[in-house]
Amino acid sequence: MSLTVALFVTLVLATPVDEPRDISGWRERSAALFSQGDYRNALDAATRAREFDRSDPWARYAWIRALAAIDADAARTAIPGLQDPAAMQALPDDDRARLNSAMGYVCLELGLEALAALHFNDVSAGTPSYPDAQAGLAMLAVRRGYSRQALVHFEAARVAGKLDPPLAELEHETRFQVVLQDFATARDLRDANAAGRAYAVLDELRPNHPATLRARADLARLRGDAPARERALRDLLAVDRAAPGAASELVDTLLELNRPSEALFIARDLAPERLASDRMLQAIERNWVSHMDAALAWRRREGAVGHDRLELPQLQLAWVGSHPQWGRFRFAVDALAPGSESVEAGEPYGDAASLPAAILSPDDSGAGLLVQWAPKSGLIFELGNTPTSFVVSNLVGALRFRVGGEEGPIEVGLERAPVTDSLLSLAGARDPVTGREWGGVTRNRAYFEGDFGDDQRNIYGNVAGALVEGKSVEENAHWQAGFGFWQRVASGNGWLARLGANATAMGYADNQSHFTTGHGGYFSPDHFLSVGPTFDLRGHRDSTTFRIEGGLNWQELHEESSDYFPADPVLQATSGDLHYQGSTREGLGAHLSATVEWRVSSRTVAGLRLEGMRGEDFDEVRLQVYTRRWDHAVTAPAREPPVAVLPPVFHDLD
Repeated sequence: MSLTVALFVTLVLATPVDEPRDISGWRERSAALFSQGDYRNALDAATRAREFDRSDPWARYAWIRALAAIDADAARTAIPGLQDPAAMQALPDDDRARLNSAMGYVCLELGLEALAALHFNDVSAGTPSYPDAQAGLAMLAVRRGYSRQALVHFEAARVAGKLDPPLAELEHETRFQVVLQDFATARDLRDANAAGRAYAVLDELRPNHPATLRARADLARLRGDAPARERALRDLLAVDRAAPGAASELVDTLLELNRPSEALFIARDLAPERLASDRMLQAIERNWVSHMDAALAWRRREGAVGHDRLELPQLQLAWVGSHPQWGRFRFAVDALAPGSESVEAGEPYGDAASLPAAILSPDDSGAGLLVQWAPKSGLIFELGNTPTSFVVSNLVGALRFRVGGEEGPIEVGLERAPVTDSLLSLAGARDPVTGREWGGVTRNRAYFEGDFGDDQRNIYGNVAGALVEGKSVEENAHWQAGFGFWQRVASGNGWLARLGANATAMGYADNQSHFTTGHGGYFSPDHFLSVGPTFDLRGHRDSTTFRIEGGLNWQELHEESSDYFPADPVLQATSGDLHYQGSTREGLGAHLSATVEWRVSSRTVAGLRLEGMRGEDFDEVRLQVYTRRWDHAVTAPAREPPVAVLPPVFHDLD
């Protein structure tokens, strides 16, 4: 029995499957093989179907569909004119619509967009295949970039119910792109309301998409909301660290919010190309990276009389540090050794209208401290002292506030600074006979200054008022105002030359320029006027930066006569009411300075500054050698233009 069953099974398996006997059977065979991925046999079956009726539209469709899966180029060549319009027209409406829709998708796969559109558009509304054809037209519109038209076709395709997941995702993306375009148009037109409405839709469609986060940042910029723009850009970078331009825009936003340290950190981590080319960021990096300053300087100031001469050797050592939350700080130690010329016997000095014996080369020395703190960019606190070993030591300090604008910075401030015109005004003196101490003058000043323009054209001005005081020195009032401009006249590869003019006017209530008790030994004319042209040449070459400044000026001044002892009526009376004679002088003054800075390494620079001035009341020469060394490498160690450690007026945390 078992042998019989086995033989029967073998015979059944050996018997060939019956071949289809009509066109519909071969079409069905082709469709089944195609669905199984057997495209070669599907093509053979479709070819057999066409042998029964070469005009049959469905047989032609089965054949071209299988051919497209095997040889797309051959299918593209064969498909134009494949279908006989008359044969297709003879089909019932629903069949014809179904065939046109199917042919449209084949054309779409082959990239024959125009032919696909013809087939899809031939599908009549109301037929069961109409939603499929509309879906095909939607995909075709997306390919062509017609997103708004695609949305119309998607709406028509949804008539049959929910879209398939891939098609629904394509519609979602298309709608997102359309709204994104609406947002871009509103943004470019600076229409904040329309941009806000478009962004709300974007946020609903794709809340964490990089384009949505970018739109949020653009909307915040349009509304002038820098904090919101910062948050959006940070969210964007969290999603897409390499989002084009986002890191650089965040740097700009943080600079606008006056947070330079954070701008520097973002540039370092995410926009190194910005740091490599942005001079402002490079300046921030030089200031915020911890470093040491050292300067060795010598100054000689020669006035009208011998003991009006001041020689001032100076050594300053400073450390500059920073903290993202606490800001920047600088601790400096100044070692000073001021000296002067001898005071001859018979000259008025101290408590004596006529000095009984000469004083040979008075001098003093000591070390002072200065602490500077900038809790935020543009705000600076300073506190320090002149050396306690001086005859008269003083506390000094300042409060400065700087606002940066598009045209230039504006600064206001209060400061208490030593007057360094002479040994008497800087360090004080002791009367050789009575032992009385006097001098050690400070200028308590309020000032306002502004700088507007750029390297092409620049205008600047300042105004200040001060109370000048010292130990056993008559109080004095001081005012000063200045104005000037610069105009670029020439430039080249790595250099810039400017010409300009400057006018300075100032005056004191009393003349306190002498060296008897009550005077401070500082230049204090009733009025002083200086007007003249100036020039400036700056640039760089290889690893060196330089700046040369100079000018000529016509000076006119008047000094009032003054009592020998303005702060001591008794001494003034016993002196016979002696007075220093007033004077009026005018003439030509000049000044010239040169600063050169060399990049020693990516962590170290060295510099040299030489400065000379000549005027109607004093001549002065300054020489300084300095160096800066950072804790680690910085992008551009040498400043352009160079700024010495000890500028002529004061050093601030700029």
